[in-house]
Amino acid sequence: MPVLTRPRRTVPSKKLRIVLLALAGLGLIGATAFMVLSKQEGPRPVTLDEAQRLALARFTMYEAGTVKVEATVKDGGGTTTVHGLVDYRARHAVGRYAATRAGGTESGMIAWDAAGLAVLSDPVPEPASASASAHGADDVAAIVKAAAAAKPRSWSPRVYTGDPLDSALRLMMSLAADRPENPQLLAQSGPQHLREETLGGTAYAVFSGPRRSGGARDGRSPLTYWVDGEGRLARMEARLAPLPDPARLDFAPAPAGLRVPTRPWPEGPDAPRP
Repeated sequence: MPVLTRPRRTVPSKKLRIVLLALAGLGLIGATAFMVLSKQEGPRPVTLDEAQRLALARFTMYEAGTVKVEATVKDGGGTTTVHGLVDYRARHAVGRYAATRAGGTESGMIAWDAAGLAVLSDPVPEPASASASAHGADDVAAIVKAAAAAKPRSWSPRVYTGDPLDSALRLMMSLAADRPENPQLLAQSGPQHLREETLGGTAYAVFSGPRRSGGARDGRSPLTYWVDGEGRLARMEARLAPLPDPARLDFAPAPAGLRVPTRPWPEGPDAPRP
């Protein structure tokens, strides 16, 4: 009797086995890719542990007392930097500024506190290349020595204005508190963990700041913090209108024994206060 139907094969053919193996391989690759992508964090709310670290940042600045600082402010016409020393307990700071523009660089000494700033300009502006090189080699101890040697009447004081550099220096002076913030309240005010980053061989968590009422329309904080595992602040960036790029504030331990001089804040009528 002729066979009208062929028995169905229960073992896959060689070609079919190759296809099935390929599909299995693709599935494995897809699963691995999914696992890798799932570990790539984007901005997210801070955990309570991260909120505790961020809550320590201003307190550790106060505990450090004297801190070496650098501010960098870029606008459409050039770059201004301030390199100096801040005493976060006395709330006084001195530094050297360099404002580089197409025609050259204006430089001099600067002192600031919570109320305003005072400037001691160099007598003759230097070419941009020469001044930038000198500023890059500035030693903070030499800055302190020069500020202490300047006569109080040589400083030109003024109150803070809306200038972006003024805003950056005023913000810098506010970054200390004699007690930690409440981490639970801080976490409720909307800070975010943005990413992990390494600066100078040290690992930092990068956080956006708490959202303040009346802040940016997009709901984001204009402030970004780089905080290490002990709650020490190494860098802050601030979006300041109308700057195209954030102003950057960098912090580092001060040389042992170095202090901000009492000038230009002496007691008496010569004090160059705003």
